[in-house]
Amino acid sequence: MYIDGEWMSTGESRRVLKDAGLAGWASESGRQYKAVKRIESKLPPGVYTFQRTDVGDFFKPQPFPTDDVIALPDLPCDLILNQIRDFWRKSELYSKHGLIHKRGILLYGAPGCGKTSIIRLLCNDIISMGGVVFSVDDFELCEDFVTTFRSVQPETPVMTLMEDVEGLFDGEKGPGQIKAALSFLDGQGQANNIVHVATTNMPEKVADRFIKRPGRFDLVIDIHPPTLAARIAYLKHAFKGVEDSIIEEIAAKTDGMGLSYLREIVAAHILGIPVNETIERARANHETPVFKNKGKRGYSIGYVATKAASA
Repeated sequence: MYIDGEWMSTGESRRVLKDAGLAGWASESGRQYKAVKRIESKLPPGVYTFQRTDVGDFFKPQPFPTDDVIALPDLPCDLILNQIRDFWRKSELYSKHGLIHKRGILLYGAPGCGKTSIIRLLCNDIISMGGVVFSVDDFELCEDFVTTFRSVQPETPVMTLMEDVEGLFDGEKGPGQIKAALSFLDGQGQANNIVHVATTNMPEKVADRFIKRPGRFDLVIDIHPPTLAARIAYLKHAFKGVEDSIIEEIAAKTDGMGLSYLREIVAAHILGIPVNETIERARANHETPVFKNKGKRGYSIGYVATKAASA
């Protein structure tokens, strides 16, 4: 690499690039060089997607636009955050025992019950410690990009995010994606210093290969509709200037509904639509098979196949 008037080896250039911002020539092969105005020694903390083009591979920053998130009671926010923080502190113990330093978490359950909120908290946490999040929509690309990243930043905390992971295994590319995913999670393509986080609304589609086999997703959590305490906490956070007694009445009327329904109630209130009218409309939509459950609220650890899934 040609930097600041000198030809340098990869190792030498990395030392120089600790003072990021120098202009220079970037090259992967040593045969072709590309002029660049700015060179970073490290990928800045944040969320990225993978982009492969005719001119090269790029880590593309991705905004994470969601509403404000809070750690709601009776969701596994603290459980997961504390376990992952402990995981990062014990890299030397993993090495001592000859283990790859990796952890896998799968969140499943009906849509709108808090999986995205938990993910956002995890993203915020890893970014605050200087790490990066890679949003995965292609496992074949993922293995290549993470290997490249690790060749430059071997110690940086990495979290891969696989939302609605079952969708990656559908269609013509499905078999290839499954093979690449298995290699990446616990095969030859495994990376070190990494946490894998996946979500699914249909765990039966991923159970046999990814849930029932240790080493792929070590912590599996079923996210149920929020408890009364969680609904009250969410509504108090979202409603501004509304009396607690009214919030508690609304929370009592929304038993079994997910956070997405509560958000709609708040949005409708902002638009001047009567709350009871919105609750009735949400309740009518709520009575769909995907939201029917056995009365569980909060969360539970482990995967239990439903009758429909095991049939």
